[in-house]
Amino acid sequence: MIAFDIPTKYYTIAEYLEMEDASDTRHEFDNGTITEMAGGKLPHNTVKLEALTIANLAIRKAKVPHMALNSDTKVRIEATNKFVYPDGSISDGTPEYYVTPNGTIRRDVIVNPLVIFEVLSNDTRGYDKTDKFDLYCTIPGFREYVLIEPEKIWVKQFFLEDPANNLWRHELLTDRNATLLLRSINLEIPLEEIYAVLDKLPK
Repeated sequence: MIAFDIPTKYYTIAEYLEMEDASDTRHEFDNGTITEMAGGKLPHNTVKLEALTIANLAIRKAKVPHMALNSDTKVRIEATNKFVYPDGSISDGTPEYYVTPNGTIRRDVIVNPLVIFEVLSNDTRGYDKTDKFDLYCTIPGFREYVLIEPEKIWVKQFFLEDPANNLWRHELLTDRNATLLLRSINLEIPLEEIYAVLDKLPK
């Protein structure tokens, strides 16, 4: 059998965004190539929803301009020419929309995430814990990264303690009675409130 090299299809930003607008599935953009995103299982989706709902309620109560945004909102990573779909994000103040090279304002893409949440899965766990964090760190103003295991009590938070020296710290929470402190906006999220939803699911 003769093997043939199949050339990779490269897309412009305009082609990607146009295709994404018409697609029933979501795709991430990596400097011209696109990758279809897999759907999440029920524990993943419910934990994701709970975390963002709790964050949103806390933000509303604090009356701050930040917004909690769900996984339908893309984040632009300018330094590496990427568009990604984090599981959730909190904007650095009022959301700032991405503006395309031709001047179109994209209200489905932000450029100023302050906090990013990723709920881990077998397909994404390794990437979310390593390379994806490095990519997010190239975004100006990005300050906190929260990784959440959806089927056991495990939350790992990275926070930028010293921006001048790019010094990040991390904290691992494995106690259901622990509280996640989002230091960049001084908001507390009890882990009990995130994981209580799992008690409603079949074992």
